[in-house]
Amino acid sequence: MKQFTHAWLAFTAIKRLENASLTDNNRTIADDLIRWFKNNKDGVIRGAWYPDSVIKDNANSHVLKFTPAAAGDSRFKELPSTSLMRDYRTASGLYQQPYAIDPDDNLPDRCEALAHAVIDNLKIQFNEEKGSAVAATDNHIAQLLFMLSHYVSDAHMPLHCDSRSFSSGADIHGHIEKQWEKAVEERCRIDVLNQRFIYDAGGYPLYDPQLTAPDDGSVLSLVEAELDARPFRIGWAGDNNNVWDFITAVCQHSYLAAYALIPQGHDHTTVTTATYPHLNPAVTFEGWSVAVLADAVDSISRIWFRIWRRYLNWEMDQ
Repeated sequence: MKQFTHAWLAFTAIKRLENASLTDNNRTIADDLIRWFKNNKDGVIRGAWYPDSVIKDNANSHVLKFTPAAAGDSRFKELPSTSLMRDYRTASGLYQQPYAIDPDDNLPDRCEALAHAVIDNLKIQFNEEKGSAVAATDNHIAQLLFMLSHYVSDAHMPLHCDSRSFSSGADIHGHIEKQWEKAVEERCRIDVLNQRFIYDAGGYPLYDPQLTAPDDGSVLSLVEAELDARPFRIGWAGDNNNVWDFITAVCQHSYLAAYALIPQGHDHTTVTTATYPHLNPAVTFEGWSVAVLADAVDSISRIWFRIWRRYLNWEMDQ
């Protein structure tokens, strides 16, 4: 995904938490995170893009590449029942079928490490005096959260989890991401020079009424409508116990979604930017995009909430 898409997903994840129906205790935790985010949000466009612009670990840490195999592991971790990416299991033809994973790829590890880094820095900040040279600032912690949202979002981009190469002739990967980026650029008012969104009264990216209406039927409005109707699930689902388990499950389902959109038998020599949306009659590109983007928002919300809850529970014990 591209720069403004990553930032929009992060903002929408916070809006997701603000609109979610939660128990009183969880509502208190979510509101604390929302207030903190809104006080530290100006760096979200830069921070959510640092993994591409500064860290540049794209080759292995932004991906977890799967390949169908004749034999081997065929286990698939579970996703929450509200996830739309679960719906591509059947269409992929590969669910519960053996697969191989590129051993050099480590996207779930990257997400787990950043989640720990956020909590660790919050604990250090809590224990240090104000102005301490070793304590992380709120802005630094915010950048870690924004970076984490980038890697979480990348796990949801199906072609990040598909070992097939579609970039040699037609850059389908780039073509898909440019469509999502264009949707954000057309919908939101962006101060490009200062790398920040123009905000609305609620502190979220301001939609430009001269370019598009909020309910215009664009992919972003469809994502928001999906999230408004979807119950928020805090749990990891199944036997998942942490960020690593959950992101591994996401990557597995991204792999399935890639093969649902572009079925087996198609490669970079036969697929073009004109043909890829029509290769599987059972899958529409619009619905596929909504599933990917809505699930990405939900996952960022879930992970950020659980990180914040874990820290606040620790803080209460001190």
